[in-house]
Amino acid sequence: MNKALMVDLIETERLILFPYTKENLHLFNTDLAAFEKAYDVVYRGEELDHLLTGFLIKLEQEIADDPDHYLFFTEFLLVLKENSHIIGSIDYKYVPKDGVTEVGYGLNPAYSGHGYMTEALKAFLDFGKASGVKTVLADTLKDNVRSQNVLKKCGFQFLKEEENLWWERKLD
Repeated sequence: MNKALMVDLIETERLILFPYTKENLHLFNTDLAAFEKAYDVVYRGEELDHLLTGFLIKLEQEIADDPDHYLFFTEFLLVLKENSHIIGSIDYKYVPKDGVTEVGYGLNPAYSGHGYMTEALKAFLDFGKASGVKTVLADTLKDNVRSQNVLKKCGFQFLKEEENLWWERKLD
């Protein structure tokens, strides 16, 4: 893994979290093989279906439009240290408003059940707190027990039920 290229990375015991920048996301979007070679990683993350691909193309423009705050809406890739496999991603969905933002994450199902997302989320909450975030919201599907368990392990409290279940974590 080429950590020298991974700006603003977050490191945990088993993972490296590094954000898409305008430049590396453009490379990812246009030439995944070149991205993998440059960063010495292997993409095994969420399926690159038309929805995710469309989101990443839109994200590239959003980063260009607000480079000063991109860390609060870009995706951070989750890379396993042991084999340099990208296994998922995590993000804040928007720049904090009055100290409040929302977290989202996704993981290749082949890697679930090993505590990787819990480890990533704990580190991501520390990053948020150090960056001035006071409260983090999250939503899960009603039947997504695995994601609900990740949130509970990271100190989130159930907030309310709407179409999805909503969770909250105070960071102060």
